[in-house]
Amino acid sequence: MGRSWKYVAAWLSVTVTAVTVTWFGVRLGVAPTLTGDPPVAIDANRRYTELRFGAAEPTVAVTTTPAPAVTTSKPRPSPSRTKAPTTRPAASSPTAPPSASPSPTVDRRPRYRVPADGGSIVVAYSSTRVDVVDADPDPGYVASATRRSDTIIVVRLATFGHTSVITAYWNGGPAAQVMEDYTA
Repeated sequence: MGRSWKYVAAWLSVTVTAVTVTWFGVRLGVAPTLTGDPPVAIDANRRYTELRFGAAEPTVAVTTTPAPAVTTSKPRPSPSRTKAPTTRPAASSPTAPPSASPSPTVDRRPRYRVPADGGSIVVAYSSTRVDVVDADPDPGYVASATRRSDTIIVVRLATFGHTSVITAYWNGGPAAQVMEDYTA
């Protein structure tokens, strides 16, 4: 009789183990496929943050950029009694067209501040162009920017042992992704 209990206990433990392994397999492997949620990879050294900006939240700072203006007056040569040199310098040619004087135009794109652990940046967004207007790295951090396309720009705020990577982009609206990397 003692021997039959050993067989029952062995069968019971194998059955419980099989059910447990199957339950975890379905929960971790099949369930994300059925629900549409992507599997989550855990990396202890990185943190990702997705930011979406609305139309009511912009930090608009008006900046001016020069635009060419048209002038209609032509310079008149002044009369001189001295004899003109035989060779003229190219820079003082009286027949050169007048230079256009710049007049300011206002950049009305909405601007958003994107914070990160290594500092923050201010980004100007439009559906055709995304530009970094200002970078404010924390002390000890170095900022660098790389343009991937007209509507995607990547800014790195880096120091020894930590990097903040901010990807600002337009995807139906202004958005940014912040990745914090704490690898040494």
